[in-house]
Parts: sequence; structure tokens; C-alpha cells
Amino acid sequence: MNEQQISDSLKALIALVAEGKPMETFEAFYHDDLEKTDLDGIPHKGKAVNYQIGLELLSKVSNIRDFTALGYVIKGDRSFLMWSLDFDHADNGPVKVTQVAIQDWQDGKIVRERFVA
Repeated sequence: MNEQQISDSLKALIALVAEGKPMETFEAFYHDDLEKTDLDGIPHKGKAVNYQIGLELLSKVSNIRDFTALGYVIKGDRSFLMWSLDFDHADNGPVKVTQVAIQDWQDGKIVRERFVA
């Protein structure tokens, strides 16, 4: 996958999130062997496991004030996607953060994703 193809995929991923369809990104853009590490630093392996974690997280989110992509950089098979987030979480209260998703691409899909803030 070249950098232009990754850019096109990121634009489509961002559009789905902007439409309020973040879980639809899993089938389109995430590899079955996905390893994902959220801000808690705990890695989780497998697309199905990470999908369930995403559903659980979203079930506790309310009052979304901001959830926008600020931009991205691509170098080879790695992308850096910056997000601005501002919402309320049932367990954690108000969450306001700028985070970067560091994504490694393989076979046209994200195989590894780590979030830093």
C-alpha cells in the first residue's frame, strides 16, 4: 500500500467518524490481526476483541462536544492521525484531549494502532 492509498483510506475513515459511524471503520480499515493500544497502555489483539472494547467505550460516552480529526502525516506504511476529543464518559467524567493514533498498515488495513496524548 502506498502513501496515497493510505491517505485515501484515512480520508474515508475520518468521514465515517464524522458521520457518527466510528464502529463501521473496523470492517473497512482494520486488519483481522489488529493490535491496538489505547491511552491506558494495555495492548489488545484481534479485530473482534477491539471491536467489543470500542462498543463498550462508546456505550459510556455522552455529550460529545468535539470529535474531529485535526490532520495526519504518512511516512511509508505508518500514519499519524491527530484527533481532538471533548465528551463526557460515564466512568471517567469529562474527557478533553488531543491524541495521536500511530497506525501501521499491512495488506491495506491498520494492523497496529497506538494512541498517545
